[in-house]
Amino acid sequence: MRIRATLFFLLLLVSAPVTLLLAQGAHWYTPLNFGLIPMMPTAGRYDDIFFISHDTGVLVSSYGMIFKTYDGAEHWTLKKAVSPSAYFRSVEFSADGQTGIAGTLTGQVFRSADRGETWDDISTSIRDTSVYSGLICGLSHVGNIFYGVGYWGGTQAHFYKSLDAGVSWGVTYLDTTLVTGLVDIVFLSENKGFVSGCRNYTGSSGLESVVLRTLDGGNTWTKVFSDTTIGGRIWKLQFVDSEFAVGSIEPIYRDTVAMIRSTDGGNTWQIHGAGTVNAWTTGWGTQGIGFLNRQKGWLGGYYNGMFETNDGGITWDTLNINEECDRFFLIDSTFYVSANTVYKYGSSDPPTKVNNPTAPEFLHKLYPVVPNPASGIVSIAFDINAHQTNTVLEVVNIDGRKTYPIMHGPLKPGHYEYTWDGTREPAGNYIIWLGTDEIPMVERFTVDHR
Repeated sequence: MRIRATLFFLLLLVSAPVTLLLAQGAHWYTPLNFGLIPMMPTAGRYDDIFFISHDTGVLVSSYGMIFKTYDGAEHWTLKKAVSPSAYFRSVEFSADGQTGIAGTLTGQVFRSADRGETWDDISTSIRDTSVYSGLICGLSHVGNIFYGVGYWGGTQAHFYKSLDAGVSWGVTYLDTTLVTGLVDIVFLSENKGFVSGCRNYTGSSGLESVVLRTLDGGNTWTKVFSDTTIGGRIWKLQFVDSEFAVGSIEPIYRDTVAMIRSTDGGNTWQIHGAGTVNAWTTGWGTQGIGFLNRQKGWLGGYYNGMFETNDGGITWDTLNINEECDRFFLIDSTFYVSANTVYKYGSSDPPTKVNNPTAPEFLHKLYPVVPNPASGIVSIAFDINAHQTNTVLEVVNIDGRKTYPIMHGPLKPGHYEYTWDGTREPAGNYIIWLGTDEIPMVERFTVDHR
């Protein structure tokens, strides 16, 4: 059976476009990623990524940061740093690459009008007074029209739409008998689109995974996929072409790895299992999915490695790369995926450009937290080097997403020490977040009162 499948796959390659033939010699690897903070398991990740061109892309993180690369993820420049408690979940750009929207799980929405160089808070442009106002998990676009959905854990699903490149927004609420929480959205034309998520029908353990379709720009929706056996949520959607589409399942059973697939333009969907895995105890298993073409694709999530298929999701192998995978982004024949860092599928040859950004001649330094683990007062020390810089120092409870401000203001070069009292704070995982004009830094520690 495997021999026949391999021969069939080779026959397909004979008639494949040149770009796909070249892609078969590519592989997953970690680019330089200079300027990024590696996100370790349980401590956050880069939730979404969007490439305006083959080398120019924008990345958003769960710690309130927006980065941009000009050389295919070799170097990243910090473009926006909000509070680390601002959880960026989604980023999308218009067809011309000029306008960008970045959504959060904490109610802030940002817009860029200059290809991601600067970002303005446009939260007040979304006239929504509900409890989930401005919580945008997924974004899509057609031309200069933007669409958004939120949020994955809600009890009332939101659909956002902007007809004027993100300047003003309309908000509608979807029927709770169809869906209660939304994660992702894909629009194929101004009127035809799909959203994915779940319907909570018996409390948090009773999740029906769903896909909805609209043919009138979001005015009405029809359920085209539903499952309560695996349950959970349909986390990410991708249309490889107008007929072939895939989606990842974030199941209730965290060890289960599976996807959905459509071969008729999203009218009907089928479940395909990929295997089992030991998921992170703090995560929900599989989330990211990306297909290079109708045959080759990958699944990943809150666990070590990825699953790879070469026959459209019928059979799967495992790869020892990637942790906390969330968003795959395909441009030309190159794939990027946002995770605990950024991974890339393509050639790992050194970049030929000579105008790459160079490393700064100095680096500030944040020292490890003392003591660690801590039960009371902790000591925080850092160095500011070379010149005065605007500085934000905060402690963040990763588990509860609570922020404790310590200082905010300009600091001259020198050595600084502060303390934070965790005596009455809950046990768990924490970080020190040191933000400067140059680049933010983090140190992780735990609070343990035993």
